[in-house]
Amino acid sequence: MLDNMAGMSLDILGVDVFKIHWWHVLYVILALGVTVGGTQKLYSAGIGRAVIFAIGAVLTFYFFDQRWFGTQKVQARHWPPTVNMCPDYLTFLPNISGSKSKSGGGCIDLLGVTSKDGGLVKTKQSEILSVTASDSNRFFEYTADDVRAAKTVDDLQTICYRCNLTGVTWEGVFDGDTCSGIAAVAQNAKREAKCNADMDKALQRVENSFYG
Repeated sequence: MLDNMAGMSLDILGVDVFKIHWWHVLYVILALGVTVGGTQKLYSAGIGRAVIFAIGAVLTFYFFDQRWFGTQKVQARHWPPTVNMCPDYLTFLPNISGSKSKSGGGCIDLLGVTSKDGGLVKTKQSEILSVTASDSNRFFEYTADDVRAAKTVDDLQTICYRCNLTGVTWEGVFDGDTCSGIAAVAQNAKREAKCNADMDKALQRVENSFYG
């Protein structure tokens, strides 16, 4: 019966009554009744009390209105919800000539944080303008745009290998030992493959229904 009602429609003055959230309507009526009634009752004891009650009632009813009937934000399913533009503690440089990154820039180490002797060389402030994309000792060529664009495990593994080679960590990508983003990429690829397989099966059923 509920399934049948879900597909029904009844317009009154341009409003579909079957799409109205009646519990929300009753809540608003109750809130107005309590607020107005309580304010009027306290008005005789002093306008100050009435005003304080009205403000408190409005705030309280608004809080529970948002909690019970408001639109809930969709929580991020992956951690971290965003990836830093550069590996941890590196600095992003935009618009580097010759950069192959999706962002058009890259990252440099201004603090000397790399953990390996063969890692990135610390760049001085006075040397920033001289950094080029071909200087692999000072320039880290991958950014968050490249991580987001990675579609396969191999794509992300290349980025992680570069992190390991230069001795940097990158939250959500490489923790110093493990390429933590690979699991998410592999899961997405698996989900996409399943979706494509389901689509193929659905199309096959449609074709069979037409051609027997």
